[in-house]
Amino acid sequence: MKAPSSWFVVFTAVCCFVACAGDFAVTFIIGFIYKNYDALNQSESYLGTANSPVALYMNTWEVVLSILVVLYAYGLRRTIFNKGFWQHWAVWLIVLYGLGEGIGSGLFPYEHAGDELALMGILHLLFSTIGVVAIAVLSFVLLKVFPKKLFPRLYAYTRFVAFSGLSFIILFLLAKMQIIPLRGLWQRLFILDYYSLLVVVAVEMLIEHFRSI
Repeated sequence: MKAPSSWFVVFTAVCCFVACAGDFAVTFIIGFIYKNYDALNQSESYLGTANSPVALYMNTWEVVLSILVVLYAYGLRRTIFNKGFWQHWAVWLIVLYGLGEGIGSGLFPYEHAGDELALMGILHLLFSTIGVVAIAVLSFVLLKVFPKKLFPRLYAYTRFVAFSGLSFIILFLLAKMQIIPLRGLWQRLFILDYYSLLVVVAVEMLIEHFRSI
């Protein structure tokens, strides 16, 4: 396979940066517009429901997010993750996250029928769960991609994210079951945790590419 050009590597890294930073920026802005939305206690899914005045913006952004994440995964596949079992697993887990949390959640809003989830809501939950599981597993797979002996700092950081991210997911699930408060906060913290790891890997991709030319 022909080595990718520098512009391609930079472009796919920028896709990662825009996806991660944009997800926080977009949800913050449209959450501010939606006056009845409580970011600390409600998950991002509520921004895309039929009752939300910003549903179109939220669901459109989720599709855009999916495209950006998949492009980033393709960039990794062509560069630092082009060989190896765990590297290929990492690429597909990133794709699964993009499709689950992006297109899946965007096309199927978090709708309810009374107190129960409607079919669209169930599909939203299914795709969202696939995405969250994928990115949580990704952090552990990256421990294999970046072994301690070769990448001591990156390994230590990835290990930190793997366990802190899992802790935030557990807190989010407890809040979802109404055992503890601040459901929206815990969701944003685990997203921030994993996004920071995606950004660090994108930077590593840039470093390795420009070091080799």
